[in-house]
Amino acid sequence: MTHFSCTGLAKVLLPMLLLASSGAASATAYGYAYTSVFGLVISNPTGSTSLLSNIDLSRTTATLNGSSVIRGGSNEIDAPQATRGAVGKGQNDFTQQGFGNASYARGDAQIVTSQIPPFPPGSTSTHTVNVAETFLAGNGSADASGRNGSSTAMSVNFVVGEPGATLAFQFQALPYMQLYLDALAGTGSAATTNIALTFTIIDENGQIVFNWAPDGSLGSGILGGTEQADDANLNTGYAQSPLTSGSVFTYDPSGCGSPTGTGIGTTCGGQYSAVTDNLLAGSYTLVLNMLNSSELAYVPTATPMPLPGTLPLLALGLAMLAGLTRRR
Repeated sequence: MTHFSCTGLAKVLLPMLLLASSGAASATAYGYAYTSVFGLVISNPTGSTSLLSNIDLSRTTATLNGSSVIRGGSNEIDAPQATRGAVGKGQNDFTQQGFGNASYARGDAQIVTSQIPPFPPGSTSTHTVNVAETFLAGNGSADASGRNGSSTAMSVNFVVGEPGATLAFQFQALPYMQLYLDALAGTGSAATTNIALTFTIIDENGQIVFNWAPDGSLGSGILGGTEQADDANLNTGYAQSPLTSGSVFTYDPSGCGSPTGTGIGTTCGGQYSAVTDNLLAGSYTLVLNMLNSSELAYVPTATPMPLPGTLPLLALGLAMLAGLTRRR
């Protein structure tokens, strides 16, 4: 019959006690922000305009525990995916990677088609898509962003018999966000996701004459124009702190569900449209800016509670140690 010494038995019981006391509970934080804008057509209902120049921008960032990367920039239409950690999604795969076993951060952005200038040649509408996704398993920090933008310089020509010229914007959009911070999150923990989409026209003196930030409320979020359709808020965000942790937040105002496939489908999304006030003769710059971001910071509580399944294990270990002490 084999006999265990006190030292030997303690070595066997110690891992059991550590496992039980830790509860094998994993600290978890997650964020996903996605926007697809498609069928964007900019028209000129009255007066006339002429294109002078155009600069497109596609940029991505990713940071995980202080290690960062920035990809893309001006004069790019498809920024390489920015990744840190255990990213399993490839370039231009905008679907959710979701909760994983290891921490990661990724940002991706693509201008699929562009009306100004036509890309590919012959394109008559703009389609752009962004995603930012972050996941933390354990303490740490992560953030990511995907951004697409376009700066178009144009000349508005005064036409006799017209008070000026107008520009009209019409498109569909699918916004989607998910956010989670688990109940073990301690002071200093936070999780946020954000989406933003704005159209701005600036005159040759640097003054903003038109700004449109769709916010889901017809008639608000617009300066220097009239809004005709505004299905949902495209300039909003979610935030969780330890006070609000423990449940998944989902933003899906169009009811389309989480993006599937490559995430650039055009079968579901809300309607948006607006027209500017009259633009007098002169030179202007039209700026389209679209941004998605996700930021996480996780600080676990100092004394995490054991999971229910580990309580019997903890009791068994303590009982065995108590019995050993009595025999000695």
